[in-house]
Amino acid sequence: MGVMAPRTLLLLLSGTLVLPETWAGSHSLRYFDIGVSRPGHGEPRFMIVGYVDDTQFVRFDSDALDPRMEPRAAWMEKVDQAYWDRETQNAKNTAQIYRVDLRNLRGYYNQTEDEPPETHVSHHPVSKEEVTLRCWALGFYPAEISLTWQRGGQDLTQDMELVETRPAGDGTFQKWAAVAVPSGEEQHYTCRVQHEGLPEPRTLMWERPLPPTISRGVEVVVVIAALLGVLVIVAAVAVVMWRRKRAGRDCAQGSDSSLMT
Repeated sequence: MGVMAPRTLLLLLSGTLVLPETWAGSHSLRYFDIGVSRPGHGEPRFMIVGYVDDTQFVRFDSDALDPRMEPRAAWMEKVDQAYWDRETQNAKNTAQIYRVDLRNLRGYYNQTEDEPPETHVSHHPVSKEEVTLRCWALGFYPAEISLTWQRGGQDLTQDMELVETRPAGDGTFQKWAAVAVPSGEEQHYTCRVQHEGLPEPRTLMWERPLPPTISRGVEVVVVIAALLGVLVIVAAVAVVMWRRKRAGRDCAQGSDSSLMT
């Protein structure tokens, strides 16, 4: 779909974009915005190409290593950096709109692209007697989601601090719910997350971190080394005792021989 971009027309009229003097007369200015979905949950690709008559003069590609609006004609390379920064931001904003539109289109044709939330519980001490548990849901789509804190299976809706669902900036959403609990009783509280991207509701609780120790693999090595050390010591003691006994027997035999002589 070719669209006339008002923002660029304004720049042309203001003199920011200067056409070569040899191009006097009437000309056409066209932009093509292209959004392409990907299989699975990959981010859609978004491109913009701009033409003056039949000459391409700008291009934006979200798949580029550093996505920016770039010149595609020698005379565009003389435009100041502020123009490119502004056009790059406009292109990124348009790309975000296309991502949402493509997801909606898939939904219309029963090609859903639900993204289940990434969830975890964070722990925030308030005082010696109280802590705040915060249940997080990140990177989910669509925006509808339910976060509920419970104690003993009972909802704590009245005691929760719940923020509004907000966009993450990449086409997905994020949300959190917090509850204040007595210090030491964190394990009695659970967070229930419901979202259409989840096959069934997810139940979370705060997991107390392990004390800072060496890793399990290193612990096994240390235990084995300790056992080997013990075995070496036992073997050394056995050898010493055996040698002493043998030395004693040799002495006894020598004494008997002397007496007989």
